[in-house]
Amino acid sequence: MKEKDLKLQQIVHDTIVETKRPVLFMSNEPLNDDEIIGSYSSTPITYRYARRDDRRGKYIESELVDSSLEYNNDGSLSETIYSIYKNDSSGKLYAVKDESLKSITDYAKTKELIKIVEKQGYKVCQTNEAYYENYYYIKSKTCEIKLDNWTYNELKKNPSYISLLDNYQIKLRSLVQQTVPHSKNLDKYLGLYRIQRNKMSTANINAWKNATSQAQKLNDQISKLGEQYAGNYSFKPFDQMTSLRRQFTDNLGASKGVLGM
Repeated sequence: MKEKDLKLQQIVHDTIVETKRPVLFMSNEPLNDDEIIGSYSSTPITYRYARRDDRRGKYIESELVDSSLEYNNDGSLSETIYSIYKNDSSGKLYAVKDESLKSITDYAKTKELIKIVEKQGYKVCQTNEAYYENYYYIKSKTCEIKLDNWTYNELKKNPSYISLLDNYQIKLRSLVQQTVPHSKNLDKYLGLYRIQRNKMSTANINAWKNATSQAQKLNDQISKLGEQYAGNYSFKPFDQMTSLRRQFTDNLGASKGVLGM
């Protein structure tokens, strides 16, 4: 972000010596990323930026002028309206174009988020795709995690979010691995049914029902655990185990359908 773009410009107080009039000026001091991180409060007045001195002496170059005052479009004042935001911690003032507010907010959140995860020992990476939106991410023990708004909000609520997410993935993976013997058992009875149909023995049908009930209990555990991060698309597990999960649910659904459970 460059200050000359006036996307985020620091404001300084000064006084015109001749009139002793206090004014607000756009500062030419360079900004660093740390300055824009934090919480802000907006001021009720919006302003225009003076490109040059007013011939009538009402304002001077670089001054911020109350946008509610008389506006003569002679080129001396910008058409763009600026809102003023005060950093709640430092007390510094910044001028922001309304159309730039979202991008600046996202930029500040990303920079703060990078600082948070780096402090926790993670290396920040960035994608480099020609045809897709690039983004920052980290690699935890189990996942690739986007440094986006969702991750920002989760970490602000709980600094241990990444560790908890890893523990969740480890537990979920353990449960999905437990589906393998259940899936094989159900597949065995489905194979018998395809061959024997109505000639299946009562003992095999009862054993199949019991196997289906046990598989359903495991499926309920997996589904309940999955609700914990439902709708969160900001992480991608390294080992998704989707084929095992699909095979298990297919066999369970087919067994329940045949058995009427």
